Amino acid sequence: MTSRSRMRILGGAAVAALAVAGLASSASAAGVPEWCKKIANGLYCAEPEPTPPHFCGTKQISVALADGFADNGWRQQTTAAGINEASRCPNITSWTHTDGQGNTQKSISDIEGLAARGINAIVVFPDAGPAMLPAIRDAFKQGSAVVPYRARVGGKEGKDYTAFVGTDFRNDGVVWGEWLAQAMHGKGTVAYLGGPAGTSESTEKYDGLMQAFKPYPDIKWIGMKPFEVTNWDPSVMAKVIGALIAKYPRIDGMVADLSVPILTSGAFPRANRPLPLVAGEDANGFGCTWQKMHKEDPNATFQFMTTSAEQWNIRLAIQWAVAAAAGGKVDQPLVITDTKGGKHVVANPGDKIVRNFVMDDSLKGVVFCDPRLPESAGNGTSLTIEQVLGALKGGL
Repeated sequence: MTSRSRMRILGGAAVAALAVAGLASSASAAGVPEWCKKIANGLYCAEPEPTPPHFCGTKQISVALADGFADNGWRQQTTAAGINEASRCPNITSWTHTDGQGNTQKSISDIEGLAARGINAIVVFPDAGPAMLPAIRDAFKQGSAVVPYRARVGGKEGKDYTAFVGTDFRNDGVVWGEWLAQAMHGKGTVAYLGGPAGTSESTEKYDGLMQAFKPYPDIKWIGMKPFEVTNWDPSVMAKVIGALIAKYPRIDGMVADLSVPILTSGAFPRANRPLPLVAGEDANGFGCTWQKMHKEDPNATFQFMTTSAEQWNIRLAIQWAVAAAAGGKVDQPLVITDTKGGKHVVANPGDKIVRNFVMDDSLKGVVFCDPRLPESAGNGTSLTIEQVLGALKGGL
């Protein structure tokens, strides 16, 4: 990764500064916050609600998203979802987004800078895990409401940070593993492409996979344990996939957190190898590829299943951070809408850990493919098609 010193403010062009206060003010007469209207002409703003959600509270506050890494399609959609959720609160006066660029020291400096600015509510994707805890703790002790989400950092809630918002990742691993075991008829080789080294998300998913595979001694693990390190970076993933293909003459199944690069890397066709069975997080490219392949050849062997990629997980983190800073309460369920209009309750009132839902299962004929969306787009984000397109085109 480069060491660019970049901070994203108000979602406009990348600029090297932290100053956000003063560029945003209270909500407009129409109910859309001014800061949100300045990001891509208000593309990501939520529709004004007659009464703000209870998590918004009443105090005027500033909000920031501190990303450990921001430059892949998943993070872009996540950022759009975070902006959309925060824009529901007319008392939020500013939004700041920092990009740690996969560099732990840059990520630490970003959080230190946000705390020094007095940002009231900070949501953190701590890619570097426990290495981020001292900076998170310092920001919390300086008075910011700090909510790390998805990747665990250690420490204790209420002492080192406000709250931790996460996912039952072990359950994801179990769901993926059970599907693969059935699809492979209990026999075959499987590799897992995870995130940064040591990340709790991939480690917990690995534990779930092992639980699912325990009754199947003929399923053999290939590649690194607990997972191949990819940093959730498509370019790194392409190299890892190429190395696995070169080393192993047979790959029956592949699991990945950020999974669409298994297709988009083109590694399997270049090696004249069939695509493996894939279990991972949803992306539009899976369904569209499956439909194309099976239209051309009804006997095509490629099959896949996905759980939602959870670009929406940030919504719950925003809610808890804002509620803590502004005197609100997280007392309403989090309901996610997919592109087919399906509704999914992923968190009940007061929950901090969400439960994911299955999106695709090609063996059952349940496949998401929206021709309006690119391959990397999620189909279960609660964002509009226009918002997803804008995010993936870099309009943040």
